[in-house]
Amino acid sequence: VIGVAPLRSYQENARIILPQRLEEVYTWEPFIRDAARREELHNMRISIKRLRYTMELFRPAYGSPKTHSREVPVVANKRFAEFLGVIVDLQEILGDIHDADVVLEVLTDYIHPSERGAAAPGITQLIVQMKAARDADYEKFLETWEQLSAADFKRKLLSFLVAEPIQS
Repeated sequence: VIGVAPLRSYQENARIILPQRLEEVYTWEPFIRDAARREELHNMRISIKRLRYTMELFRPAYGSPKTHSREVPVVANKRFAEFLGVIVDLQEILGDIHDADVVLEVLTDYIHPSERGAAAPGITQLIVQMKAARDADYEKFLETWEQLSAADFKRKLLSFLVAEPIQS
């Protein structure tokens, strides 16, 4: 992460680190409309995971007010929680896709046995079922991504992340 300084405040470093994590997620966007780009989809999941855990680390920077008013942190925490919920959902969907990819790779090895003989019965059916589940998860991911894009999610989250965090 570029620009982090240990002597800066927690809030200042949050405003530096989180936008960079968000931008990292979007570097994978050009690849998402190709279901065969397994590695890139997995890398996007890893980037989303980094964003999620970094957001969780900096959560206090977006909800601890200077004043004793209870309204400000509730609003800040609610917005933060909503953004974080979206990130968690994306990570889970991409995780399901990756899990299916790994299972499909293992099952495919059974279809092409080495010297062990014929493939175990039912493997072909399992592959068909797993491909269908993976396709459904992939379509769910694309639909979710398109909805987020249409709602200008990236800009809204970025604006929220770089806004002056509530100081403790």
